[in-house]
Amino acid sequence: MEQLFTVASQFPTVIYSVLLGIVVVYWIIGMLGVIDLDFSGDVDVDIDVDADAGASVGGLAGLFLTFGLTGVPFTLVISIIILVCWLISFYLQFYLLTWLPDGVLYYIAGVVSDIVVFFISLPITAFIIRPLKGMFSSVETASSSNLIGKDATIVTGTVSDTFGQARLFNDGAEILVDVRCSPEHEMSAGDKVLVIEYLQDNHAYIVAPYSLN
Repeated sequence: MEQLFTVASQFPTVIYSVLLGIVVVYWIIGMLGVIDLDFSGDVDVDIDVDADAGASVGGLAGLFLTFGLTGVPFTLVISIIILVCWLISFYLQFYLLTWLPDGVLYYIAGVVSDIVVFFISLPITAFIIRPLKGMFSSVETASSSNLIGKDATIVTGTVSDTFGQARLFNDGAEILVDVRCSPEHEMSAGDKVLVIEYLQDNHAYIVAPYSLN
C-alpha cells in the first residue's frame, strides 16, 4: 500500500492522481445528494468549435465524436477516461519511468507520457462504455422530446441528411447534438435552425431553417 501511494504521488502519475481524487469526491458528494448527477445521456460541455469548410468540430467535443464517446453521460465518460489514464500512468511509472535518472530528461518523458496516455485512454474508454450505451437509451429517448421546438446554432461547416452538429441550450446547459436536414436546405456554421423531429435510430435531430425575425 505504501508503494502504491509513493508511485501515485510522483510525477507524472500525480497529475492523474489529483484528477482521480476530484472524480471520486464528485461521485461521493453526488451520491450524498449535494449535487445533481446528470444521467441525461447528453454531452453537456462548453466547447470551442472550429467550423471550417470541411465541417470539423474542434476541441473536446471533436475528440468525443471521433472516438465514439457519445451516448453515455459526459461526467461518466470523463470519469472513466481519468481512471484509465491513472491506471496506465501508474504502471508506466512503476515499470518504466522509475528507472530514468531524475532531471530534465525524466520530466520531458513524464510530460510526453501523460499526453500519450490520454490518447491511449480514449479508444479504451470507448470500448468500455459501448455496452453501457443501452442503459441510458431510455433516458435519452425520454429527454429527446424536450428539445423539439428549440432553436439551435449550426457549428459544423455544413449540414446534410447524414452529417451535422448544432449547439443549443436545454435547462440552462449548453449541449452539442447531431443534426440532419433535408437535401433542399443549405446550412452552414452560425445559421439558426429549429429542431423539429428526433431520429431515435440515429440519435440525431431533424432541423429546419429558422429566423428570429
